Amino acid sequence: MNLRLLILDTLRSMPHGLLTWVAGEPLEIDGNRLDMNMQVLAKLSTRGSNTSDGPPRLDDIRRTAAEFSELNLPTVAGVSTEDTTIELQGNSLKARIYRPSSSEHPKPAVLFFHQGGLVIMDHLTDNHFCSLLAARCGAVVFSLDYRLCPENPFPAPIEDAKALWEHVQACSGDYGVDPARVALAGDSAGGLISSTLALILRDERGLQPKALCLAYPWVTTNNENQLSLNSCANTFPLTTDTMHFFNSHVFPNDLNKDHPWANPLYAESLSNLPSTVIGTAGFDPIRDQGNAFASRLLESGNEVTHFCFESLTHSYLVFGRVSNEAERACETLAAALSERLNSPN
Repeated sequence: MNLRLLILDTLRSMPHGLLTWVAGEPLEIDGNRLDMNMQVLAKLSTRGSNTSDGPPRLDDIRRTAAEFSELNLPTVAGVSTEDTTIELQGNSLKARIYRPSSSEHPKPAVLFFHQGGLVIMDHLTDNHFCSLLAARCGAVVFSLDYRLCPENPFPAPIEDAKALWEHVQACSGDYGVDPARVALAGDSAGGLISSTLALILRDERGLQPKALCLAYPWVTTNNENQLSLNSCANTFPLTTDTMHFFNSHVFPNDLNKDHPWANPLYAESLSNLPSTVIGTAGFDPIRDQGNAFASRLLESGNEVTHFCFESLTHSYLVFGRVSNEAERACETLAAALSERLNSPN
């Protein structure tokens, strides 16, 4: 893995022509052209893979996913981190808390929920992006190691997110955060958690999140009317086969697959939700559902800023060490969230 990262560090600064010599002409799908550095990573990821041993095992998938953290850029300078355990409804859950160098008091806060299909990865997966949110938003960021499926049946991850919201609200003074300026953020499955939690809090008619930030969000288990599921079925790093693998562990025998908390895209109403930033990706099988969610939020009267990073793939929040385009996307989302989280209205 270290040798591969050394190669990627070198290739990132190479001119387009040399990258083409290494990985071939960039992949084109649905009128989008893949970022060349992502093409190199995708090419390297296929080397040494062996699909002759039958379907992947959960432990193997989790071990492979853990390597993604090595593709992260480091924590942003000036942001401090604290690894802690938070008691949430009888569960001791790990969390990393990021604090900016800002002297503002109280500070805004971001509750962040990681990617991984509700099955893999953890609170450190998106470490760089969480630190970037802390730095750009001047916010205290809480990244939660929520309970994973299948060991904890759905909707345990969403229950944990709700418990974290209540904990931060109750202890806002201890954390030095403003309870009225708390955003929800997450990528992929974390986008599902964040959008569903926003709907739950809206329906409870209590204090609402200040903003949402969703990266390549998974917002429905319904596969209808999504051309990207076919056109991007085999794109790195998320394929439709991997999605089926996640679904089989989160919704065994389709149990709870139609649960409203698994399908915020099809909520009866999407009105009266927080100002939302959404970033989708051109080379992503769930691109179309993320785009549809952005459109439906806007049609429902919400403030929405939608970026489709056409040259990037799913999981781009962790590919900043590989791709300058991926890091620019991270900066774009962080800046957009900062504008909403720190607005006076």
